[in-house]
Amino acid sequence: MALDLTPVKGGRRPRLRLALTMAWRDIRRHKGRSALIMALIALPIFGLSAAATAGQSMLATPQETVLHELGQTQGRLAPLEAINAKSVQAVRGDLGYPSGQGEPDKNFTPAAPADVVPPGYRAIASQYLQATSPVGQAQVPLQAVVTDVLDPAFAGKYRLLEGTAPSGAGQAVGSPGLFSRFGLQPGGTLTTSAGTFELVGTVRDAGVADGKTVLYLKRDQVPASMAGSLSPAVVYLAGGRPLGWSDAQAFNAKGVQLTSRSLILDPPSLAERPVQPNDAASDGRLQNVLSLAVLGSLVGVLALLEVGLLAGAAFAVGARKQQRDLALLAASGAEAGMLRSVVTASGVWLGLAGGAIGAVLGTAAATIGVLAVRAAGQTIFSGLHVQWLGIVALVAVGLAAGWLAALVPARGVSKQATLSALKSGRTADEPSKWTVRIGFGLAILAAAAMAAGGIVAIAKRGDLQMYRWQPLYLGLIIAGAVMLVFALICFTGRIVDLLTARTAWLPIALRLAARDSARNRGRTVPAVAAVLAAATLSSALMVGTASAMQQVSDTYGWQANLNQVAIPLQYEDYDVGPANSNGGAAAVGRGKMVTVDPSKVTAALKSSIGPDVATNVLRGAVSTNSCPSSSVAENGDYIQAPCIGWVLAEPAANRCELAKDAQPIDLGDWRCTGSMSATNFGTFLPPIVVGGEEELAALLGHQPSDAARAALKSGGIVVTNKIYVDDSGKAAVISVDYHAESSQSNGFYVSVDPGSQPAGPTYLRPDFVPLGTKTLAAVVDAPDKPLHFYGVVSAETAKAMGMPVDPRALLITAAGPLSQAAGDKVASSLAPFMGPFGGFSLEQGPPTFVNLMLWLIVVGGALITLSAAGITAGLALADGRNDHATLAGVGADTRLRKALAGSQILMTALLGTVLGVVAGAIPVVVVLALQRGFPTVLPWLQMAALVVLVPLFGAAAAWLLTKGKLPITRRQTLA
Repeated sequence: MALDLTPVKGGRRPRLRLALTMAWRDIRRHKGRSALIMALIALPIFGLSAAATAGQSMLATPQETVLHELGQTQGRLAPLEAINAKSVQAVRGDLGYPSGQGEPDKNFTPAAPADVVPPGYRAIASQYLQATSPVGQAQVPLQAVVTDVLDPAFAGKYRLLEGTAPSGAGQAVGSPGLFSRFGLQPGGTLTTSAGTFELVGTVRDAGVADGKTVLYLKRDQVPASMAGSLSPAVVYLAGGRPLGWSDAQAFNAKGVQLTSRSLILDPPSLAERPVQPNDAASDGRLQNVLSLAVLGSLVGVLALLEVGLLAGAAFAVGARKQQRDLALLAASGAEAGMLRSVVTASGVWLGLAGGAIGAVLGTAAATIGVLAVRAAGQTIFSGLHVQWLGIVALVAVGLAAGWLAALVPARGVSKQATLSALKSGRTADEPSKWTVRIGFGLAILAAAAMAAGGIVAIAKRGDLQMYRWQPLYLGLIIAGAVMLVFALICFTGRIVDLLTARTAWLPIALRLAARDSARNRGRTVPAVAAVLAAATLSSALMVGTASAMQQVSDTYGWQANLNQVAIPLQYEDYDVGPANSNGGAAAVGRGKMVTVDPSKVTAALKSSIGPDVATNVLRGAVSTNSCPSSSVAENGDYIQAPCIGWVLAEPAANRCELAKDAQPIDLGDWRCTGSMSATNFGTFLPPIVVGGEEELAALLGHQPSDAARAALKSGGIVVTNKIYVDDSGKAAVISVDYHAESSQSNGFYVSVDPGSQPAGPTYLRPDFVPLGTKTLAAVVDAPDKPLHFYGVVSAETAKAMGMPVDPRALLITAAGPLSQAAGDKVASSLAPFMGPFGGFSLEQGPPTFVNLMLWLIVVGGALITLSAAGITAGLALADGRNDHATLAGVGADTRLRKALAGSQILMTALLGTVLGVVAGAIPVVVVLALQRGFPTVLPWLQMAALVVLVPLFGAAAAWLLTKGKLPITRRQTLA
């Protein structure tokens, strides 16, 4: 009778049930290995779920935005800073960026927000006031919010935490930070420059952290003497009718912008409003979500890759332990697919359990963290946003990771012949030719993806819509980076063969480790790949961090040399004159110029800092930021008095040529670097300093050269940058009117390309029309830092040129940095001369914690990489236990077996970290190379430390953990 080999209908279901049952029994039998695999899958899922919940909780929803910004009001009105009646606000009002249209209209007078309140609404004005409060000898700056914060219309924005509402003019409320800063309790008294108040309650602002020191007053509590210091009023509208886009247009025509509850919750369509170039920047929530998604995807892919490889190695060891059971199953007639299902079913069980545990625990941890931070009064999280759909997706990712991790070992087991599987001996892994071919294909695809991303970035460089293309080229480069990692993993087996081909000259432990690595590829390749994935992430972070911090250092605007500060000796005091119709400061230009006595400031400094402090009076003509402000005539016209200053003219041949992106065409051009090469607003140094050798040395940060001293004495000028010196060795000193029109429409010279439209003043230098010119012999002596002044001339030279000279700034040089307490003491001593808000802060330069950050990344990367190496070491030792037993049986001592274990991990970790450092650095270098003007820094010391320390620590750990005594093993045979 012939056999009927037709498949039984519905046979897949019993086979699947059998596979799941056998897998579950194997999981219960080997609890340690199963727990390890579940933990490996759960850890990255835990991190991703926690990051997803925390990241989303940082982004306010529209409902949270209106509650925290507007409370229960329908909206608020604020100045639009409009140049004409055609300016258009952002949809989100003052939470976005408005766009101007057309030319400035000198006849346009913007209205005050309080003057355009529509009927049917109750107006609630809100203003800010800068005050001070004494703490010891220091006057501590204190911000006051002037409005009725406990008005029911502000429910949701302000909340009374403790105490009661003020009941009189002598009572007030404050933020929790105000009470802790001044050591007060409800009912305590606080003395400020605005008066003395009994603090009867604690108020929390939903948009301000509790640690901020804020005093909440009502308008009638502000003394008349400080009315001019109030900020322009912002008016909240309490009413029943929502305010839409048509209302916003009406307000915009009057120079006022509307931040509306209705516009935030239900923004108008593009058909209802004009398309604005800054629409994408007006609401950063979507941009932040996309950025977090891209970053999370990259980190998640690398983390899951590492976990999949580690779990795959664990499954490979388990599959080899199951060979006897699987062989018996195959001998009883099970097909290869059935054998694969038994192994992959373990991956499904463990992946599902690991994904669920990681997602639930990560979400729970993030939830607890968000609630704790919010309860502490921090505003980093706008609310708790649990990503339920993300939790389900991450559980599915964990299940897929477990299934994929078990797939390769399952295929390997299913291909073995039944008779070979029944043997207890071990055979060498047969390398596949397709693995290397796939690696070459992935390497080619990785190069193509990175090249395509580079082409897109270069083609769109300088385009105002570049942000639209950024996700495309970054996505291509990230995809290329991931494919590069997989390509290196495919090459790992061949690299191991090449490295272990000639090992006869090595010590016996290394020779045995090399042969074992080449013989057991199924164990070596996943181990190397797991270390590679961890090192890739660490290397990418190190290169990116080092380059970003170098960019910060390169673009830092030095105000003075290290431990120096220049304070103005003349300033305009606006605390005079009546308040304007907006309830804000006095009209522009009604302040008076105040002159500070430098000898009194020096005496106060020597008293507060010490006798070692050095001061130099810097004299010169007026600078751009010291010009008297414009005033407003009765007809609304702006009146600008002439403001004559003295600067150096730049020879046309020395001008820095700019590209479309407003950066130099040649980034290494000497004409585009050094002092005055970029605008540096806010400095108090005179453009041309009038002084002698002492002032010159203080500004330079070193002793002047002999040529510079001779130039000062002979009537020349010492310039800070050779771009101001012509071919004859002379510099042209010109007088200019800062308020006059310049020779270029925007006040700065631009690239020779007439189609160039610079996006900002970076690398642009003033090009004013000269009123008069004096030519002087010039000597270049550059300061230690690129300070913002042209040069130094003697008093006699300035007099001969007719330059008006006044004391402009006092340059203070301290022996070292000051503590916060010392800074408060100095600020207190200078308050009578500079006003309460003059400030005092010594120049400390750009952030110097980059090395600390890099070493923290090295430590973190080393720990992650070591954990991967340690896990693979444990799996290798478990898988090679029979080999160690054989060595012990032929007389090998404990030291040899320990050395063998350490050598195995040394080779695995060294190869993985080297490949990972390369794989992580390449994509980051590609991305940085596409950013013109962005430096690329390879932190060789930190990368070398990662490459050296991880293998050494891993080898040492393997040596220590290898047991001296081995359990008794026996050869098993089938009856």
